[in-house]
Amino acid sequence: MNSVVFRHHSPGPAHQRVAQLLSAAWGVRVSFGAEPEARTWSDSGWLNAPETLEPPHEDALAWILWRTEYWERTLEHDAHGRPMGRTASRDLMRPEAELRARALAKDFGVALPVQGQPNPVVVVDIDHLFAYRGRGWRSFLGGGLRDLLRGDWRAVSERAFGPDPFYSGAFWSDWSARHPECALQFFALLAAEQGTYDRGVRPDSDAVHAALKQLGLRFDLGVHLSYGSHDRQGGFRKEVRYLDSILGVPTLRQRFHFLRHAGSPQSVQAQTELGLAEDWSNEFADAPGFRSGWASPFPGNDQLWMVPVAVMDQNLIHMAPRDVAETLHALERGAWSVGSSLRLGTHWRIFGPRPSAERHAKDFTTWREGLELWLNQRRA
Repeated sequence: MNSVVFRHHSPGPAHQRVAQLLSAAWGVRVSFGAEPEARTWSDSGWLNAPETLEPPHEDALAWILWRTEYWERTLEHDAHGRPMGRTASRDLMRPEAELRARALAKDFGVALPVQGQPNPVVVVDIDHLFAYRGRGWRSFLGGGLRDLLRGDWRAVSERAFGPDPFYSGAFWSDWSARHPECALQFFALLAAEQGTYDRGVRPDSDAVHAALKQLGLRFDLGVHLSYGSHDRQGGFRKEVRYLDSILGVPTLRQRFHFLRHAGSPQSVQAQTELGLAEDWSNEFADAPGFRSGWASPFPGNDQLWMVPVAVMDQNLIHMAPRDVAETLHALERGAWSVGSSLRLGTHWRIFGPRPSAERHAKDFTTWREGLELWLNQRRA
């Protein structure tokens, strides 16, 4: 079967959107029209005027679009424009929209590929490439003077001789050798301007360029668009161009720092205008789970793919290592239920030689131990 047509005499934008989602999920062309061979479905009329009110469950086409794009609007949002997963009453561990799409394919005789159990992807946000280097001479000297006055001789020694407390390149090289089944995807913060939430390295630093070039030779590297770039005209473009020039190739993947306004129509349009192909920001900031009801990448529009990330380190640091591992197993079972990889996020600096060098640092020990335990259990 190469195409499926659903019966509707005057399809609107919502019909076209759900057709786009199903075309990607099914691998066949899905459309709406009045052709004689067009299929009927339990059309509740919701797609004619979509809203946040949940459509009847029998209207599978409307329900899939509602769960993908409209449901999260019913949640509480924080000051950063992020939906709060902890306020949800649904089972977030299941990719509900994608499961419904697969069930619908069966109902209409669309053959889907056999479901597999693909390996996971660890997403690494490089909010702070270095603790001391790459921040400009004023920051380096000012910080060094502060360490001297405090008598923090370890920090003084690290500034002068290394190793940098946050730089975890050696860790990830060792990790990839120990866990070759686990893919790695890095996102580097290159904030055009420093701000309250953007306190990383300077994008014009030679040390930063050298480190990212070396990292990019071995691993996939995208841009971690800064918090402040949402508020500056041309801010996104400037940061994408920084990474383009460092790596010498066009940047195709991005992930929003702080997940600010992730998934909004404005952010999707801005990324499309930049020529980006993938947005890895489809995630809850405060809870594990499949935010849009998909574990597999799904189209945001004709050009941009939304790539779900199901959990971030800070979601689970209150748990014991065994509970962290159990949560990751449960999320992976959810991803495998639709034949997708589990993508989970963490932060670069917490795998460096001394992450406690960060002011007011959180303790990620149980997360690191739980992550290792989960991976070792997967291989057992």
